[in-house]
Amino acid sequence: MFDEQSQWLSLDTSARISLTELADCCGLTAAELDELVYYNALTPLDGVAPERVFSAHWVVPLRKVAKMRLDYDLDLFTVAMMLGQLDRIAQLEQQVQSLQALLPVQQRARHHE
Repeated sequence: MFDEQSQWLSLDTSARISLTELADCCGLTAAELDELVYYNALTPLDGVAPERVFSAHWVVPLRKVAKMRLDYDLDLFTVAMMLGQLDRIAQLEQQVQSLQALLPVQQRARHHE
């Protein structure tokens, strides 16, 4: 059941997720997430709450870097750098898709070949 909830959160990037929930669904501890915040790799949402709150858009990239951390025995600073790069790649992919949408249909077909 928890897996279904975390999949839903990864799809609804406008949702908010607490530090504890984020730690639970990403396989990292709250202390590790706090360290990623300290490294400026993870940004909490503004607001006053008893616990830090994050955008659910962090769920998927955090899961990816947590898996790579285990697979390759990476330290948390390296995870922070990877998280930043994954976020940047996602932004660039979104920009490419937006620009491709502006192309005429004939040119779009040529760019996908």
